[in-house]
Amino acid sequence: MEKGTHGVNEEKFSELSYVGQARSINTQILSMERALKAHLERGVKEGKDISETREKYKLQLKRVIKGLE
Repeated sequence: MEKGTHGVNEEKFSELSYVGQARSINTQILSMERALKAHLERGVKEGKDISETREKYKLQLKRVIKGLE
């Protein structure tokens, strides 16, 4: 599969059906949630002060949410 393509037919995101796009977005959100959790846990394990990092990501997510309103 080429980068930026989806599924067996290797469609671009814009070529996916409405349902296909929704599934792709949901998968990306879940992946981002896992990545953020792992990143913050790694920071704690490495003795980092993650409060600034957490706030940075919260601001970015709030900007995305505001764009949906």
